[in-house]
Amino acid sequence: MTIKSLELNNDEAVDYLKNNIKIHDKLEIAYNRIFAEGEVLNVDFSEYFGKPGFKMLLNLENDSSNPTIEIDMDEIKDDLIEFTHYPKNGEEVSVVVV
Repeated sequence: MTIKSLELNNDEAVDYLKNNIKIHDKLEIAYNRIFAEGEVLNVDFSEYFGKPGFKMLLNLENDSSNPTIEIDMDEIKDDLIEFTHYPKNGEEVSVVVV
């Protein structure tokens, strides 16, 4: 199985996630010094402080005491390094942020 590889800037990478991530997809994401992998439980595009927002709820695939985290994509956008998107139905995509 081949994985589609993309090199995107920070804004393009966040736009990719906004347009392609779905509930129950798997996601491996690296930002700042954090690596998280798990299943997407929710995607939230609500307005925050008068601006459109983008948050994801991720159920981590490890034995953590708090296995669910919320990632504010607008907040971590500048620290985004890479991610691999494993859609429930579709082609796997690896994105490196340049």
